[in-house]
Amino acid sequence: MSFIYSSLVPLLAVNPEFQNPVYWVDFAISVTIVLIVSLFMCLKLQRTWVYILYGALDTLFLVSLLFPALQYLPYVSLMLIAVLTIICLFINAGLLRQYLAKSLKNTGSASGKGSKNEKAFDKEKLIKDVVTATQWLSNHKEGALITFERDTPMEDIMKNGTIINCPFTPEIVETIFYEGSRLHDGAIVIKKDTNIIEAAAVYYEPTTSVLSGKVGARHRAAIGISEKTDSVTIIVSEETGRIGIAHGGVLDRVPSDQIEKFVRLFLS
Repeated sequence: MSFIYSSLVPLLAVNPEFQNPVYWVDFAISVTIVLIVSLFMCLKLQRTWVYILYGALDTLFLVSLLFPALQYLPYVSLMLIAVLTIICLFINAGLLRQYLAKSLKNTGSASGKGSKNEKAFDKEKLIKDVVTATQWLSNHKEGALITFERDTPMEDIMKNGTIINCPFTPEIVETIFYEGSRLHDGAIVIKKDTNIIEAAAVYYEPTTSVLSGKVGARHRAAIGISEKTDSVTIIVSEETGRIGIAHGGVLDRVPSDQIEKFVRLFLS
């Protein structure tokens, strides 16, 4: 304790502002805002480079506040944090769309829209049918993309596909992705909170991110749509039959016997 006290006394003497309670209120507010923004972005993006950059800039900002000689550094560090946040939001535009969609959804719910779909939605049946269809596709090595719409609306994206508005059943999904089907290329999109396949043969712009290992066109397309929206896409590899799930710009490999656990998690 004596070491801490002896270290702080010279610091307080150097800058008279440190003895002003208003300064510490401003200090607390600034630090709180910066930390909230940093934690939010880190938790949402979950990327190593995001952790490193925000950690470095936050540390720089805190140090600059404690040393008055670095009078311009707080502004520079704040500007860098703001620029980093804008870049992250631009790269992951689905974050903005997600929260905008939530507000629109709440407005729509207040007017009574969509209640019919919610009443008819049987989540347990959908989960069971998705697991059955995915395992069949995997066993027969039929390439597939199955996308679940969440809070981000996908109407504009589905315009390049074929609107079918049919119930999700394993038999229909197996037929769509059968190689001889006219709709087997592209993805099917399941409308949010329904068991309805709204569109098939929907094409996504592939991700431009650098990915490790061999990643096929389907996987790149699935990651690409997960970067632009908060949707979740199941991928079945045509070459190996392996199953993956793309969400938030991340690709997870999923064993066939664990697909139900992952589907239940993302549909909760």
